[in-house]
Amino acid sequence: MIELKDIDKALAAFLLENIQKKQGKPSYSDVAKALSVQLGRKINPHYNLAAPLGNVSTLCHELGLPLISARVIYSGANNLKQIGEGFYPLACELKPEYKGMDPVDVWKKELRLIESCADWSRLQNYLNGSDTIKPVPLLPIAKNSNPFSDWLTQNSELSDSSISKYSGAVSTISKEMCQKGTIQKPFENMSLFELDIAIALTMSDPDFIAKNTRGNQMYSNALKQYRYFINAVTEDADDSAYLESLKNDDQIPETERKAIIQSRVGQGTFRKSLFEKYHGRCLITGINHPNLLIASHIKPWAVSSNKERLSVDNGLLLSATYDRLFDSGLITFDRQGKIFLSSLIGEGNVKRLNLSKDRRFDLCVRGNMGEYLDYHNDVVFVK
Repeated sequence: MIELKDIDKALAAFLLENIQKKQGKPSYSDVAKALSVQLGRKINPHYNLAAPLGNVSTLCHELGLPLISARVIYSGANNLKQIGEGFYPLACELKPEYKGMDPVDVWKKELRLIESCADWSRLQNYLNGSDTIKPVPLLPIAKNSNPFSDWLTQNSELSDSSISKYSGAVSTISKEMCQKGTIQKPFENMSLFELDIAIALTMSDPDFIAKNTRGNQMYSNALKQYRYFINAVTEDADDSAYLESLKNDDQIPETERKAIIQSRVGQGTFRKSLFEKYHGRCLITGINHPNLLIASHIKPWAVSSNKERLSVDNGLLLSATYDRLFDSGLITFDRQGKIFLSSLIGEGNVKRLNLSKDRRFDLCVRGNMGEYLDYHNDVVFVK
């Protein structure tokens, strides 16, 4: 087992706390400042952190955990290559299977492993000086571990056979769609933003439609489950590169560009239109406090046209809890306002939310809203 120096231990503790509190990805500068205070000496972010990051990730690997150094990024970096290449050499050294993969894809994959890992107690025990912890066999875990399957096992009531089928289906469809050129890289290397686009392309692919029909909708259900998994374990949609390109698109008038970008987070004219439509109230609870209401897109923003992104027909006004349920695919509505509840919510939570499958709500359906609701039912909602 690798021995950690004081700076290594401080770094591991800082990153572990960062993960547990879901504080986002810290920069080298953030880490250096925190360690400088904790250790009482100046830590330079440019040359004092490389070795400690390597040591801490090596320890994590020996404990059978994801490479925690993937959390640390360059301050102000807007080029994912810059992030990926900074982490890539270490990842390839510890996990040879990463050699030949795109650095950014490696970084994203390891980051998802970090976010879905539920066993950080092994690192905590090591830092606490526990002598009960032992290294786990690394090669079998690296070969057989599947974050999607592991997450479903811990967070759903699906049978082992169903989990195995869904995991295998996602892998199969990913390979087939990559080979066809329908998608440009595997699902497991995508952000939520990229995944929404990829799923839309996949579900409209003729070969997938035929395969899904033969499989009694098993493949589309698997993709919905996978989207729900990524939505649950990912802290941000990772759409900064696309938003930046949108800002610089001179083909779109500046005012419209601003409105489209604001609509990404439910702001601007999109939010104002929904407040007017629903009289400033959550359509489920009736809550009317502006700070508690969210302008939700029905058809996800990532796969909507610019016109759809601004359309009041493509939106619902919901309080935060119900927005999260809707965005995750745990609830949906039909064209008559009837609510549908995912089994993943759990009976106890359904009661706490004061919901039932028989309830109907006035969605003020008009224009193209029915088509957007159909999309949410078909592509996003997880039964």
